Amino acid sequence: MMQDYQQELIVIRDLLKKNPNGMSVTDISKALKKNKNTIGRYLDILLISGQVDMRTYGMAKVYSISQRVPLSAMLSYSKELIMVLDSELRILDVNANFLHLLHLSREGTVGKNISFLQSPQADVHELLDNISPDMGERENTVTFQVKEQGERIFHEKCIPTVFDDGQRGITIILEDVTEHILAEREIRKSEERFRMMSDNIQDGLMIVENGKTIYANNRLAEITGYSLKELWAMPSTLTIIAPECHDEATQHIRDIENNPDKPNSLQMWIIRKDRERRFVYLRISGVRHNESFYNFIIFTDMTAQKAQEVQIRENEQRFRMMAENIQDGLLIIENEKIVFANRRINEISGYSNEEMAAMGLHGTIIVEEISKISVSGMIPPSDMNKIEDLVKSVQPDSGVPGEFKIWITRKDGAQRFLQGKVTATRHKEMTSTYITLTDITGFAERERNLRERIDALQELLH
Repeated sequence: MMQDYQQELIVIRDLLKKNPNGMSVTDISKALKKNKNTIGRYLDILLISGQVDMRTYGMAKVYSISQRVPLSAMLSYSKELIMVLDSELRILDVNANFLHLLHLSREGTVGKNISFLQSPQADVHELLDNISPDMGERENTVTFQVKEQGERIFHEKCIPTVFDDGQRGITIILEDVTEHILAEREIRKSEERFRMMSDNIQDGLMIVENGKTIYANNRLAEITGYSLKELWAMPSTLTIIAPECHDEATQHIRDIENNPDKPNSLQMWIIRKDRERRFVYLRISGVRHNESFYNFIIFTDMTAQKAQEVQIRENEQRFRMMAENIQDGLLIIENEKIVFANRRINEISGYSNEEMAAMGLHGTIIVEEISKISVSGMIPPSDMNKIEDLVKSVQPDSGVPGEFKIWITRKDGAQRFLQGKVTATRHKEMTSTYITLTDITGFAERERNLRERIDALQELLH
């Protein structure tokens, strides 16, 4: 009976080979003078085993011989690893690539149940654990540990198979995807490192690809008060920019569009979602990769620094207002140069700030005439450099000022008598010396006149 059954299948295949356009069940039954139901059962067997193809035209079914590649050719020429199993999981065939990986011979492999497959070269338990006689078509990823090669990763396809004799089995196809998977892993690791870095830096980061935002870190959401989804949905970055900064920001955007490769930066005020104003510093750079152009925008929240800058400016303004309105002259010396002189110093010395800065303390106010110093009786004629030495000797932040009195010569040649105090402070590497000068010329002249009268009376008495 089996031989008759196989013979009938051969006859039907031969008939279909002679009719490459296909034949219906009725056509085949007439040609072979067989019952249509019998011919239909034979065609079902051929269809299930993949030996014929079927096409439908309305209600009619047309059968033609299947254009198949012989299994032996597929095993020989395929780059994949292929193994064919019967319904009891015995190995019917295996290609050379599979045998080479397992380091096994064909004679020692074909005919054995796959569950007893042991390789001296590779650990294949992950493949064996997932194979069963009743499993359907599936795809999976399996990993082998191969000596001297390490991890090898395969995309596994298990295909239910029907053989020419109608028996069922399984074809296992393994595609080596090691390099692809390892590259994906490395990309994922790089992405994880990038995300960990970008989400933990203190600056906001936005990446724009061909004009479309593709990434923004959490810090950017913290700075702006908007969620990342809300930021991506914004029609324009001008939405969060303060109105007074729109024109400048628009010009910068145009510059970036015209010169995308040129780094750019700008400072501006933004308005957060909660309406709080923040001052940000943006650095924008661009890079072209293949067909895409990327902009990297870094946001630094400078609000605290801006407030500190404003506070410093206000303090400086208050200091200048105070310094310009006190009745004493004030000099500030840093690195042996006059960096500040108030208006009262100009009035006392007759020199402008520029002249004071250019000539220095000694060149502008210290009298070179020993007789004038001698008349004052305050500084010995032998020590012309006493004031300069005094300035150098005052210890920063000591709280103990140096004091002196001295005659000076104004720019117009007039003589003035001054009382001075010297203090100093240190900030980091910078020492600042403060000299306050009080004009006591009137007191000195009255004292001199009184002394002259006393001397005149003494002469009369003698």
